[in-house]
Amino acid sequence: MQPLARRLLVSSSSNWQAPTGLANVVLAQVETWITAPAKGGGGWSEVKPCLLLRVTTDGGIAGWGELFVLPCREKAVAEIIHALGQVAASLQSASPWAFRAMALQIASKHRGLDFSAATSALEMALWDIHAKLAEKPLCDVLGGDHRTPLPVYANIWSDTQWDVGSLAIRASDLVAQRYSAVKVHPMLNHSAPQAVDVVQQVRNAIGDGTHLMVDMDSQDDLETSRFVAERIEKYRPYWFEEPVDGQDIEALSRLRKTTGMRIVTGEKNCGLSHFRSVLAADAANILNPDIAGMGGILDMLELAEEADRQDVGISPHCWNSMTVAAAAMLHICAAIPNAEMAEIYPEYIEPGTGYATTGFRVDGTHAHLSGQHGLGVEIDTGALRKLSEHFQSSRPTAG
Repeated sequence: MQPLARRLLVSSSSNWQAPTGLANVVLAQVETWITAPAKGGGGWSEVKPCLLLRVTTDGGIAGWGELFVLPCREKAVAEIIHALGQVAASLQSASPWAFRAMALQIASKHRGLDFSAATSALEMALWDIHAKLAEKPLCDVLGGDHRTPLPVYANIWSDTQWDVGSLAIRASDLVAQRYSAVKVHPMLNHSAPQAVDVVQQVRNAIGDGTHLMVDMDSQDDLETSRFVAERIEKYRPYWFEEPVDGQDIEALSRLRKTTGMRIVTGEKNCGLSHFRSVLAADAANILNPDIAGMGGILDMLELAEEADRQDVGISPHCWNSMTVAAAAMLHICAAIPNAEMAEIYPEYIEPGTGYATTGFRVDGTHAHLSGQHGLGVEIDTGALRKLSEHFQSSRPTAG
């Protein structure tokens, strides 16, 4: 990790100076929106509901955050957001460090993914405010450079279209859109032998010049993933993701020792203690905690530093709206030395344009940050509200 980003992990003892006025920032309002499902990618996939929030300070500075939420939990997690916002309003300094300490105390070592998603989003919004006060893009505040082209890959995801022919056509279409890396989920609606055929057919469709990632979607049986791994290695997957549940660190470690493919894990997991256990077991080549579910940007920076010492990469997971969380993902990738390709959901890009200017553009091979201050995201709240099924605003009060 770059020295400046490392110093960000400590607070009062850091040589790095916070922007003028940060210590006096007090939270005044928290608002949440849950977007309605939408069709994306010309009908290829349904875009899930996304949960976005805006934090406004007593000085009128607004910061945006987004949560990694799973189905049927959106409103419940929004309630966690507003409860945390009320407590955070009592902070004399609404800095990311103070909020992180507060959240860890509240969690009392029982975080869970939903709570970690809530803290991720609120801390993300505080970093947006923090960087706006510094009048810099967030990655520059973290020691990176917003001018850095950031490698990306396209995740091929659909709720219904999983036959081999459709996947091969979709992969070819994305390559035609200049994506130089694509990811498939061959086990969805397929047996293990069929999954091998999926990988073969997609590789044939995209050719040897495009990276191919394989996501096994956390199989219950390690032997299923081992069967597939042994038969697809000749098709040169760039990585082999979530072969088993990320909690099964022992199984991940065993598989890593027997395959030449790079093992990726972490999208459903949160908290530094879990990822430290993965690193201690030498169970993965790349970690992919969700940028909006890990627990916060400070946790992501600390994890990146520890992973880098073991030559383990970080590829933030981002099954989110391709607006706020995607911008945060890219700023993190621009700030850490061991960033792998960033995750893009092509189907999710168009729906986001209905309410957001994202602060980045994707040319297929790379994403490019705009250089705007903070996350660089601008949201039309009127348009967002029209596209949302649920809106809630609260004015946090101390105590």
